[in-house]
Amino acid sequence: MSEFNSASCGGVPTISDTFAVGTLWTVDYALQMAAVGYSAAYLHTRERGISYNLFAPPEGPNGNTGDWITNPPYYALIATAEALQTTDGVGSVVVDLNIANSKTDKRATVAGYAIYDSKGSTVEQFVLFNYANVSNFPDSSDVAATFALPAGAFSTTKKTGITVKFLSASGLAEKYNIAWGGQSLVAVGNGIFQDNNATWAIPNQQLDCTNGCSVNVPAAAMAVVFAGGVDKTDIKGSQRNVAWPSSIANLALLVLCVIGSLFVISQ
Repeated sequence: MSEFNSASCGGVPTISDTFAVGTLWTVDYALQMAAVGYSAAYLHTRERGISYNLFAPPEGPNGNTGDWITNPPYYALIATAEALQTTDGVGSVVVDLNIANSKTDKRATVAGYAIYDSKGSTVEQFVLFNYANVSNFPDSSDVAATFALPAGAFSTTKKTGITVKFLSASGLAEKYNIAWGGQSLVAVGNGIFQDNNATWAIPNQQLDCTNGCSVNVPAAAMAVVFAGGVDKTDIKGSQRNVAWPSSIANLALLVLCVIGSLFVISQ
């Protein structure tokens, strides 16, 4: 894909520059492109002041010193890069799990993907979305989504200490209070992620998936379950993060919507 972003001609203020669209939608769309066969995509950016840009430079003339401001789409790129990585470093196969018929049901508030290795035989990551709008509910816990993952989806040598990282924010309309893995760039001008103790910055979790495990994703947020054990991108390595056609994957995963907010992914 030679160019994409949330809306043409620079995006739409209050939409393109939000956690809902600039962050969650961007990850979802990138993985959706991979699932249907795209191997690469360019997230379009423009000059200063455009709502869908990755970041904003300091005020004043070009080259002016000062702190940079990180915008929602930047977090999407970081999370996508980690979600697509594989242990062999060759590339990944992305499969849309069609949770709650999310491919066709416009009312679906959940979605999910399985990221396989380049051979399409081993699940490396699960990416799980909960788009529910907390403001529509009296208690945010009412819209948390629980995803049950089978033990067979995890490597025989890696079923414990499974890392789960969350892409979260203080709300769907949020522009700045966004976190990835409990770290954020809010009020950080040098581009180095810092730990954040705010309630919206969900810290990493470690799961024992020997007998299967459940991942609780609050609204609104995204979780990446590192089933293959690699939970940090090696930016100096040869990782290509290339997506291959999903038709070569071993589609051993089926998704069934059970009762309420429990979604079971089973073999």
